Amino acid sequence: MSTFNGFISEIPGISVDRFTEANRTKSAVFFLSHCHTDHMQGLQESEPLPGPIYTSSISAVFLKHRYPQLADCIRTLDLGTTPIDMPTGSNPTHLTVTTLPAGHCPGSVMFLFETERDRKILYTGDFRLSPKDLRSLLPLQSITLHVLYLDTTFFNRTYTYFPSQSESLAKIVQLTKEWLDRDPRNVISFKLPALYGSEFLFIELARQLQQRIHVNDQEAQQYRYLASLDDAITSAGGSRIHACLRTSNANYRKLPCQPELDPKYVRVLRPSALRWRNLKQGESYCWRLRKNEEEFGICYSNHASCGELEDFLRYLKPEEVRFNVVPKEETAVEMAKLLKEICPREEDDREELVDREEFSFAGIEYRKCPKKSSHAFFDEDSEEETVICQLPKRARS
Repeated sequence: MSTFNGFISEIPGISVDRFTEANRTKSAVFFLSHCHTDHMQGLQESEPLPGPIYTSSISAVFLKHRYPQLADCIRTLDLGTTPIDMPTGSNPTHLTVTTLPAGHCPGSVMFLFETERDRKILYTGDFRLSPKDLRSLLPLQSITLHVLYLDTTFFNRTYTYFPSQSESLAKIVQLTKEWLDRDPRNVISFKLPALYGSEFLFIELARQLQQRIHVNDQEAQQYRYLASLDDAITSAGGSRIHACLRTSNANYRKLPCQPELDPKYVRVLRPSALRWRNLKQGESYCWRLRKNEEEFGICYSNHASCGELEDFLRYLKPEEVRFNVVPKEETAVEMAKLLKEICPREEDDREELVDREEFSFAGIEYRKCPKKSSHAFFDEDSEEETVICQLPKRARS
């Protein structure tokens, strides 16, 4: 859950992923990284925004249908760099934004802001990069990144490792297919950790099994504006794969759409990340949750693991890091301590950080390029102030 208040302090007059009265009063230009509810607070207001809102083309379609009062405010951004028109008399007077894929959900993007004073600020929103996304980081290779607003959902060493989404999906497909093939009466029921966030899972599961996932009418109404989900979900009957209970506390072995179905024919799958503390690479990321019952937990995350965040920080070497998410069980002090371990201050020993020739990001090998300052990859509701952890300027490797 994002705890970011929406304000980029280095760029007065803009708000990102927060649209409450405070943001509307102090901002004239707005940005939306993706269409999940904890990043859209305030958009439900009947009044349009006092300025344009920039977002990806996929998110724009969703916004136009769900919030028609915003239609005239919406501006779409393609991946790449775009100049932004700032209001007369604003400071900064000129702003450019480079839009990068975030890999979190359909249409999710990161924003790299650059001001006329050559200040570069990256806002990640929620993200988890896949191998194909890593190539999009090329614009960040040779720049000095002054400030990084980071998705720190799992910035905790107890979450150092998650399997890749493709690995998790393969396990889910296996569990689904073997159960459906065992008996024509068998069905799958998903117990999901949040109302939104499983879009990629639905899309890939439907594609690989050639069967749509059944969701309830309310979910279908929300998703019907996302064309990428057209062939992945349905609110009609006939499907043997169900996500129609979503986050309710109901019995997941008793489907409301098939109340007559004996629970013995229902296998429950619970993709999640929070429960998977201290998982190590090579260990099983799928458990039977109850002995002799058809209920399985699978480690699946659309946020970067702590290990992936460490490699992301080593790659970017930002001068300042600000936390977009401070989980309830964490404190800013504890997170700042971990940050200092990953990105030591100038006076600390940085030999391992600077001179390291290669490391792995989500299983993708990373090496220094021969050219100086160049690198390559080879193949959620608080109004509190943003937590800031400042690091002094340092030489780039």
